[in-house]
Amino acid sequence: MELTKYWEPLATAYNNIPFQGQDVTADLEAYVMDKTMDGLFAKLAQEEAMIRTDPQARVTELLQKVFGN
Repeated sequence: MELTKYWEPLATAYNNIPFQGQDVTADLEAYVMDKTMDGLFAKLAQEEAMIRTDPQARVTELLQKVFGN
């Protein structure tokens, strides 16, 4: 990725500043992947909560069998 050749030196330089606080991730691809997975699991948690609390959200036979009607 073209952006990483600019990001990695910038992030490394920032992380070397004394007392700057929390380090930033130098590996931009890993950061993007982590944030993507966080978003997917957050959405999954929302859907699960809806299925558990709202019987109308149990739209498949399997969900109705697992969580009841």
